[in-house]
Amino acid sequence: MNVGLLGAGWFGRTAHLANLVAMPETTPLAASSRSEASLDAAREIAGPNLKTFTDWKELLKIDEIDAVIIALTNNLHFEACLAAFAAGKHVLCEKPLGLSNRQCDEIIAASKAAGKTLQVGHEMRFQRLYQRMNEMIRAHSIGDVQLMWCREFRGPMRPGWRSSEELTGGMILEKNSHHFDLFNWMIDEKPVRVMATGGRNVLKDRDVLDNAQVLVEYENGRRASLEVCLFAPFGGECEVGAVGNLGRIDTRNQDLFLSHQRFDLPDRTEMQIADSPDDANFVDSSGRIDRGIRPELEHFVECCENNREPLTDGASAKMSVALCLAAQESIRRQEAVEVEEVLTQ
Repeated sequence: MNVGLLGAGWFGRTAHLANLVAMPETTPLAASSRSEASLDAAREIAGPNLKTFTDWKELLKIDEIDAVIIALTNNLHFEACLAAFAAGKHVLCEKPLGLSNRQCDEIIAASKAAGKTLQVGHEMRFQRLYQRMNEMIRAHSIGDVQLMWCREFRGPMRPGWRSSEELTGGMILEKNSHHFDLFNWMIDEKPVRVMATGGRNVLKDRDVLDNAQVLVEYENGRRASLEVCLFAPFGGECEVGAVGNLGRIDTRNQDLFLSHQRFDLPDRTEMQIADSPDDANFVDSSGRIDRGIRPELEHFVECCENNREPLTDGASAKMSVALCLAAQESIRRQEAVEVEEVLTQ
């Protein structure tokens, strides 16, 4: 499958392009970036025959390209998705799918009208650690899930566009759509209400939040909580856990660690869920590893070739966007926000 990369910045190159080059199923034909230095770096990875453009719209004119990876700034995802579908391309769009739920709806409708695959870059679902956790939950290893949580205290994200409210749509939308996607996938109930608090307490050189606490209420009394801090420069571990009426699961992302304990047994199982050695993992500026990109891309190719609905489809991505926007609105209004209200905006 011939693939084009819209947005050959650091993440686009190191995560997507490096894996596309190594996959026998794909041939990266072209890449775009406004930065000539980024295009030079992309050619270093993919070879001198890689076609490069400073305008992503020009890349979409290449008939031989079957699919595109959209790794542009968040504010361009909507326009780029619509243009890609109009050009007859399959699309893997980095998260978030859009800056509003109306944008998400239009993108989903465009993919259906074009008859092309839409997959969203929630790669945490493709990490073996969280796939094992989800399998255990589906097998009722901890009974009926009642509570989930995510705690991530880390250093700041790279300076640049991620420091802009306008370009990202907000810190929670940029940073935590992954974690809400995990909550929705594993709890598998309809989210109904979001309560959040947060602020810009330390990193005052940017206009996005640097910390937040978020509580999501689901139907049937399930709840999930998120705690994020971007001014804790050491550690960077992401802790995700779940507890049910029969037991609990705890995970640590960077350590690839999972523990399982049932309340009716004295046993405690601890394991490491290793990565695939073929995955060209992305390492961010603080040394944290983002995993799951290679299996995410392999899944995308399979869905395109077999006309299958992706695991991280438009509908699931829209719900993640809704929770992020509801959390940010809750912080602004200092009150709980109904998810249904945000889904109409």
